[in-house]
Amino acid sequence: MEMLSTTHSPRPARRALRLALGVWLVLACAVSVRALLRPESHTVFPIFVAAADRYWADRPLYDKLPGLDYFRYPPTFVLVATPLSWFGTRVGGALWAWASCAVLVAGLWRFARRVLPEDLGEARTGALLALGALGALRGLWNGQSNALVVGLLLLGAAEVVRERWWRASFLLSAAVWIKLTPLAPALLLCALWPRRLAPRFACALVALPLVPFLTRPPSLVLAHYAGWLGHLTASSGERWPGFRDAWTIWEVARHTFAASEGPLILDTSFNSPVYRTLQLTTAGAVLLWCLHLRRRCADRRWQVNATLALGSAWLMLFGPASEHATYVFLAPALAWAVLDPQAGPPGALLARSAFVLVMVLGWGNVTRPLLGALPLLVATLPLGTGVFVVWLIGHAQAQRARQALPCPTRRVRAAVPLPERARSASTPPHSLAGRC
Repeated sequence: MEMLSTTHSPRPARRALRLALGVWLVLACAVSVRALLRPESHTVFPIFVAAADRYWADRPLYDKLPGLDYFRYPPTFVLVATPLSWFGTRVGGALWAWASCAVLVAGLWRFARRVLPEDLGEARTGALLALGALGALRGLWNGQSNALVVGLLLLGAAEVVRERWWRASFLLSAAVWIKLTPLAPALLLCALWPRRLAPRFACALVALPLVPFLTRPPSLVLAHYAGWLGHLTASSGERWPGFRDAWTIWEVARHTFAASEGPLILDTSFNSPVYRTLQLTTAGAVLLWCLHLRRRCADRRWQVNATLALGSAWLMLFGPASEHATYVFLAPALAWAVLDPQAGPPGALLARSAFVLVMVLGWGNVTRPLLGALPLLVATLPLGTGVFVVWLIGHAQAQRARQALPCPTRRVRAAVPLPERARSASTPPHSLAGRC
């Protein structure tokens, strides 16, 4: 810390951090005002309120809600939404926005301080927080749960780095039982630590869905879970026009090469065994790469960060229901790629290109006027994710070559980061980072 203060003035760095927190404060206030003034317009929070009312009235959760869409979350999510539903759609929506922002900011902070392999410093940490706000804006504005889920996922990853396995397990499982989307990154982390994390995560994954049985009769709770599984099965073959994944690239390419003069119309029916096979094949490749990194890299920060980044990228390309608001899962990794001090000029160009494709051109308001002449802009989100995957794999290889650490983790026990208490007493933070 003394070295940092002698080479860099702390005042600009702290000013950048305060500016980033100010950005989040403005964002939370804006979303709150929107919820107070227009509580029923372009937001899913009224669905949460209606689902909570149905749950406590012992009515089916997964029938079509009058004037609204279907409730698509697990029954456990109703218990999260219930306290907010007491305040109604206006005040409850504002509180929901503040809670989501608070959890995501805490997750981004812990991600920058505990998970990233290189110390960003206060200035870059502030920039990462601000870029995270940009990635979360769409979902927060619509009242979705992605910001809350990503915050819990990042907090759980930070606890994995600190070897607090039970806390990490419950944070990861809480994210999964709010929304199933983060299950893939959580399982990848369990595969890296099959003895320490996987059994605890399995216990937490079984324990949390039992909580609703403490609130309502068991037969009714079982009926809710059956309705949820039935809804998942019925909607598994549906595609919304707003989905942006690898299949979107295929649709755009097919339209382009067919020399179609009409507008691009995305298919809403989905039944492709080839694509299902590609999903499973790429998932296996991601798992093998993460296990390979685990054997070849002794730094737990690099292991967790790279696994979380590649798992999130796979989710965006091949996971279920990847739309613009879902790309908040990739926002922390993209922000790290842009701000990483170890990235060289070629890597920095790739990282910035991925960021622009996802975070700038991915906005429909930016690209919609140009879609008639450039239909490929529909696929900027998955294309940018593909560029990020190329950057991540190349960056990991460059770090390994730079640090020259070819030995497996089991033979270099001294290089494994110390537990948090021992490190704080004997080793400065981040002194063991970047060893792969």
